[in-house]
Amino acid sequence: MALSIRGLEKSFGSVRVLRGLDLDVPMTPDSAVAVLGQNGAGKTTLLNIVTRIVPPDAGKVRVFDEDVLLQPAHRLVEVGIGRTFQMPRLMLEDSCLDNVMVGAIATLHRKRRRMRAAAEVSAAALERTGLLAQARRRAGDLPFGTRKLVELARALASAPRLLLLDEPAAGLSDAEERRLVDVLCGVRASGIALLLIEHRMALVTAVATRVVMLDAGRLVFDGTAEETVASPVVRERYLGAGFDTVALGAAGPGQAG
Repeated sequence: MALSIRGLEKSFGSVRVLRGLDLDVPMTPDSAVAVLGQNGAGKTTLLNIVTRIVPPDAGKVRVFDEDVLLQPAHRLVEVGIGRTFQMPRLMLEDSCLDNVMVGAIATLHRKRRRMRAAAEVSAAALERTGLLAQARRRAGDLPFGTRKLVELARALASAPRLLLLDEPAAGLSDAEERRLVDVLCGVRASGIALLLIEHRMALVTAVATRVVMLDAGRLVFDGTAEETVASPVVRERYLGAGFDTVALGAAGPGQAG
């Protein structure tokens, strides 16, 4: 398994956020798992535990058969984990290329001509996300949606085997979302496992091969994208009874998957 979670528990004070959660992300080609849920369902807490930002109260987390709860956060890139955040965490005074190079340098520490190699890897990641023309622009001068794509490029530059994405489409324009769908479908096809939290169902159905839903910290649904939009549980607790499946075509040409 790329990611195996068993019995995950987490509370903040009297609020129980995760309740005995079990979740797997397989290592099979074209593996992408999307996590749905209302605000407060435990989605971001799940990612924060996997990436060692917060400790769990109980449970086990293994990534490529390594117990990540025994690893310091700075070693996670060596394990093969890349991550983006709801709010991009960039060095706003530096260029897009410099920001992406942070990800590349983390995995090039044993290579000669480290900075040149990092620049080449980073330029390729920017090109992959459609941002190579923005390489020299100051990150702080970019709109919010473009900053999110820069952060995705930085994660890709670290050569992850498992990519964790927290609402990657939030703040993106329709054109940026279509580009993101194409990028993520390409990432998935390249053999990188994906676990993404996302609210935009067009992107979820275009990218995810499997969808799970959390409700009050519990897993209440697990199925394909097609089963998701038809599920009475998902419609009642998340999509709403009036959800229109016609809207799912909005993500564009990357939808086959």
